[in-house]
Amino acid sequence: MAWLKQRLSQKEALILPGAFDALSAKLIELAEFEACYCSGFATSAGAHGLPDIGLLGLAEMSAHYKRVSDALTCPLIVDADTGFGGLLNLERSLIHLSDIGIVACHIEDQCFPKRCGHMSGKSVVSRQEAISRIKMAVSVGSIDIIARTDAVAVLGFEEAITRANLFFESGATAIFIDAPKTRSQIERIPRLCDGPVLFNAAPIGDAWNPTTAELIDMGYRVVLHPIETLLASANAVLGKLQAIQGGDRIAGRLIPLDFTALNSLLKSDSYLLREQQFSLLEE
Repeated sequence: MAWLKQRLSQKEALILPGAFDALSAKLIELAEFEACYCSGFATSAGAHGLPDIGLLGLAEMSAHYKRVSDALTCPLIVDADTGFGGLLNLERSLIHLSDIGIVACHIEDQCFPKRCGHMSGKSVVSRQEAISRIKMAVSVGSIDIIARTDAVAVLGFEEAITRANLFFESGATAIFIDAPKTRSQIERIPRLCDGPVLFNAAPIGDAWNPTTAELIDMGYRVVLHPIETLLASANAVLGKLQAIQGGDRIAGRLIPLDFTALNSLLKSDSYLLREQQFSLLEE
């Protein structure tokens, strides 16, 4: 049995902090967490200084994941976006991730180019295409699949639940319904899904963000903290730079550096506006 599937058969919920580089991964292990996570956002921002809008391919993402994996003795779970292409690209990507030591990853149903789950402008593929992705991913066999859906923001809550349960039928180990909009949706997701559910507890978005204890009481089996170490580190660096500088020029612009300020630093809106401007030329 693969690691994540076996782990989720146990009673206790899995608390999964995110690393943004090999050093932060070693600190997670030093703090005695049983597994480590690495997100697309943290990889894009932390390793490349880029926004999480699908700019990185398999080679760049997997090279970063391998550095993190090599620094760990505990299991590593990662973000595999949409699989970096079509179904055969997805298959090749998962074989490669398995070969470098990744025990599980999540695959999402966004269209390419994907967006960070808490950005506007997302779109998702058809239900059948999403199911095909999960079936192809599961067929690889050597890596557990967390099936992620971004359908709440695009097609609504009921469609997200329908997709989640179809993903379980297709062999997914766990489900990740990203960016639920209300407290009611957050509370209902574990009751409506036919298997283990992951919650993204990052301090982003406008929705209610429950405590870990509340999430466990609701029935969530994995609580993910994907970017908190990245934000903490960035704020610590900015604070130290401010002390060295002896002024408050940095503080006036960025401190405290939250999700919104970090996206501003990465010029996320500028990238998306440029994409939109050129897309209009095709009409």
